[in-house]
Amino acid sequence: GYQTPEIARKTNHTEEACDRYIKAYKKVQKLSEKMEPAEIARTLEMGVSRVKEYLSLITEEMN
Repeated sequence: GYQTPEIARKTNHTEEACDRYIKAYKKVQKLSEKMEPAEIARTLEMGVSRVKEYLSLITEEMN
């Protein structure tokens, strides 16, 4: 995949923000193996809608 600096340039986000997004993505991906979206949201202290966005990206990546 792309390196963080390239992602940051393409998305107009800071490298730090991109790193946070990637870290959250990986956490959601791992937890989704055994948890429902609401439980993931509580565990990671993020909104259910954000968790569902990550899950959508994960599903998209698998196809």
